[in-house]
Amino acid sequence: MLDLYQRKIDYMRISITDRCHFQCAYCKNDHPRKLKHQDILSYEQLLLIVDQAIQLGINKFKITGGEPTIRKDYLFFIKELKKRNVQVTLTTNGSLFTKEDLDCLKEIGIDGINFSIDTLDLKEYFLLTQQDCLGIVLDNLFYAYKLQIPVKINCVVDDTFTMNRLENMLMLIKDKKIALRFIELMPLNKEQRNQKMKDVLHYLKKYPIQECLDKLGNGPAHYYTINGYQGYVGFIEALHHKFCHQCNRLRLTSTGKIKPCLFYEEMHDLKPYLNNEKQLRLHLEKAIELKPKEHHFEENVSYTKMNEIGG
Repeated sequence: MLDLYQRKIDYMRISITDRCHFQCAYCKNDHPRKLKHQDILSYEQLLLIVDQAIQLGINKFKITGGEPTIRKDYLFFIKELKKRNVQVTLTTNGSLFTKEDLDCLKEIGIDGINFSIDTLDLKEYFLLTQQDCLGIVLDNLFYAYKLQIPVKINCVVDDTFTMNRLENMLMLIKDKKIALRFIELMPLNKEQRNQKMKDVLHYLKKYPIQECLDKLGNGPAHYYTINGYQGYVGFIEALHHKFCHQCNRLRLTSTGKIKPCLFYEEMHDLKPYLNNEKQLRLHLEKAIELKPKEHHFEENVSYTKMNEIGG
């Protein structure tokens, strides 16, 4: 389905929980609100929305949180999605997997896993996440890669980011065909804009890097290759490389609300229409049609709470 600006909306991010055992500063709020159990949609209810989304042309789904693997039976939900012959990927901090979980995801046919890893320094990792599990995360990353599950690494370029951290992260793709993506810090709930991404791009030019024209996923990342490295380096820059004109996504919260744009607080509540298929599709269609033309992160403050809407 096309929105008012003739963008084809075919990608939905589904947050299945607001819970996360990490305490990343760029994601958590000073006064986090935890949703009540009865507020969260069941998997069956989420699938009702998914089925209507598919009818409207959405065929790519990203499972997010909070931390999606913290929710019981998340593997069941992914399996049910894959039965619908759609593309399904997962974004996770990667710390809660067992090898059996990853074996199951391979068997289900997961189309990709994005691991959030912001540093390879043990002390930094603990300071950023308040969790001492970097070794477990890396073991799971490498095991998923061994299983030939397509994996990507998401690294947020926050105020503490250094070029030494960058050099260490690059070693993950030296001999592995993995996409390492650097994500520009979103100015949520604050006036100041982070300028570190420019430093990263400038620093990488010494290698040098070459633009990669291959399509590596459904998102807005633009990729480069480095001579002598098997993997890719990607950049997602919502401010300095604005991509609203080609945005193809919606976000579905765990409470059944559609958020058409990360910047705006406005959401469309689908929960009241779960027992009426026609009304459910009508309100989902309206949410797609009224998707805003663009964000205004570069000039205004957004009060979106990242952990509540799945990134």
